[in-house]
Amino acid sequence: MSRSRAPTGTGPTQRWHILSVALVVSFISLFDLSVITVMLPSIDRALGVGNGAVQWVVSGYSLMFALALVPAGRLGDAKGRRYVLLLGLALFVGASTMAGLADSGTTLVVARLLHGAAAGVLVPQITALVEELFRPGERGRPFGVLGATTSVATAVGPVLGGLIIAVGGAENGWRLVFLINVPVGMVTAVLIWRLFPTKPVDSRTSHRPDLIGTLLLGAGILLVILPALQRERWTGLLPWLLVPVGIGVLVAFRSWETSTLRRHPPVFDFRLLTHRTYRLGLLLGFLYYAGFTSLPVIFSFHLQYGLHRSPLHTGLTIAPFAIGSAIGALLGGRNVDRYGRPLLAIGLAIVMASLTMMMALTGLHGTTFSIANAFPLLLAGIGSGLVITPNNTLTLQQVPRADAGSAAGMYRTMRQVGSAIGLAMITATLLAAVAANDGRWPTALRYALAVEVGIVAAALLTSLVDILGSRRHGRKRAS
Repeated sequence: MSRSRAPTGTGPTQRWHILSVALVVSFISLFDLSVITVMLPSIDRALGVGNGAVQWVVSGYSLMFALALVPAGRLGDAKGRRYVLLLGLALFVGASTMAGLADSGTTLVVARLLHGAAAGVLVPQITALVEELFRPGERGRPFGVLGATTSVATAVGPVLGGLIIAVGGAENGWRLVFLINVPVGMVTAVLIWRLFPTKPVDSRTSHRPDLIGTLLLGAGILLVILPALQRERWTGLLPWLLVPVGIGVLVAFRSWETSTLRRHPPVFDFRLLTHRTYRLGLLLGFLYYAGFTSLPVIFSFHLQYGLHRSPLHTGLTIAPFAIGSAIGALLGGRNVDRYGRPLLAIGLAIVMASLTMMMALTGLHGTTFSIANAFPLLLAGIGSGLVITPNNTLTLQQVPRADAGSAAGMYRTMRQVGSAIGLAMITATLLAAVAANDGRWPTALRYALAVEVGIVAAALLTSLVDILGSRRHGRKRAS
């Protein structure tokens, strides 16, 4: 396995300066994924987009995010992080401008698709930078800071979004949320131009683009996710036949990648799956993101549509989750080397306990509901941080440096696919339960939370299997 080494000329201080700028990129990318939650009613009133367009405004970002991650990671391996980050930021700023000035639902959906693609280009470069700039024994702290940034950006989006809408007004406040990205993105691009290395870490490696592999991967993911995203428009069972077709395309993707390995580097090297920690880390990431990502969404729906609360009130209600996520991510980053895989199981158990507490509180109304859920949401955030950051570190621990970008890209792709599928399943459960129970939102929220508990339980089982397998492997090596 290749040893990690920093690019020439990057000392300890320079590395942290680079990482600080990269964290800004990570924040704005994931902030735009979460902030849309509290913006939907305002967008609907301003543009009259309808349920179908609203679904694509939310899910189109996640879909394009997932499709871009792996090829973007490989592109960063080939061309260097500086080049790809500048390319992604240019697309991100352009999409933000387009979204902020949108005068129709169609324009906004197109802007959100471009937004997601830009975020998918940007995000894998950040994880790969940690792999490239820091040696394995030094990665706990930077991954902890990265995890805290990720958790805060994901969870604080509704809070800041609600505040900006309150300041800017229901008619135009949502536009300000998008347009704020423009100056932030431009300043960040200047800093990347000045601080980041101009060449890939290993410029001696040939990286011929694998266009066929890229197309097969994108088509397979799209076919698997599309029926879930279009569930409100495509009724019946026939559209779900696209799922096995998509799985077949992904099998073809694996065959192509295996056969092309001798000719040039593939989009994803399936030999990475021989590492047990990477393989199980992918599965755990998929399951956990399928379970937890929808939590702010279903709370926002319940508060705004069920309890008729404002975007600001909704954001403040979810704020404890943001605080807990930051605390958990920092704790996880600092302690992952000390406790290892059991830390994941502890975090998952905490999340399950907090979700169970929330289920018991669904019958409350008004401000009482928000106050009573403050502690469970804080607890859920802490548990989430203890899962996301350590799993990020442990999953990529055995990945060779030359494959850091594509490995990180596939890891995040699995998380985003899980997020998109889980979001579709759980919001569908919520809305179907509202319709089936005469508009009783507390009952619907309870059902949606129960689905989340089940998915997180599957993630906990995966974590326990990983722990037991690691211990058996350790005993065999000792003997």
